[in-house]
Amino acid sequence: MQRQNLASPTISVLPLTDNKNAGHRAECRNSTKATGEVDMEPRVTELETHLKCIRRDMEEARDDVKSIKHRLVYSACGTAVILGLLGWIANSRFEQVISLLLAH
Repeated sequence: MQRQNLASPTISVLPLTDNKNAGHRAECRNSTKATGEVDMEPRVTELETHLKCIRRDMEEARDDVKSIKHRLVYSACGTAVILGLLGWIANSRFEQVISLLLAH
């Protein structure tokens, strides 16, 4: 009778790692220089890109604030003019306004 080997073959199992960390580690390994330094060029380029986006967003925010300020000044001036006209009309026709208010 033949003996059968029932033992399963050995399979090596890699531990689970976070994809971000694994990708970062692989990137660091690939960009490691002979002296042990890490190539910073891709990371610096990415930071420069983010900085450009932040500056663009800040410029848009500044433009929005300027626009809001101009609208507020315009509205305040318009309100002041309207109130001034109403005051002038009320002052020049004060007796008529009083008689209309007392008549009802």
